[in-house]
Amino acid sequence: MAIETERRAQELIEQLRARGHHEAAERLASVRGVERGFLFALREACETVLTAIEAIDPVMQTMIEELRVEVETRLRLKDEPEAR
Repeated sequence: MAIETERRAQELIEQLRARGHHEAAERLASVRGVERGFLFALREACETVLTAIEAIDPVMQTMIEELRVEVETRLRLKDEPEAR
């Protein structure tokens, strides 16, 4: 779903530029950049919380590693459209 949304957003940006609406295209592109930055900041915050939980309760280590893998997987999926 996120990949489809990213593709559509990129198509809209390209259409806006093609029609001469450069300012609107740049605003939309910058929003996408802010969203990406937010996701990475959120990942860092989650990492801090997960590390604290791990320190308090080492038994949670397996579950925490699964959460870390899930976050990284979702961020990688978010990166795929830009890699093309």
